[in-house]
Amino acid sequence: MTYILLIILTLSSANQETKDFVFRISYSNKEECLDASKKLDFSDKYNEKEMKTKSVCIPWDAMQI
Repeated sequence: MTYILLIILTLSSANQETKDFVFRISYSNKEECLDASKKLDFSDKYNEKEMKTKSVCIPWDAMQI
């Protein structure tokens, strides 16, 4: 089964509204997808700006709307 690594990158600052960017990467198995998702979750602050990422693995079938 194919899995999708869903990555949400959130950029925010005190002066501007928050912006989200969504990325999708396909993986052929769940283990590879989960391993990649663990490496991508982080957050960082610089001055008044903040960057956060969140990643999750979901089955390809769940992406079909």
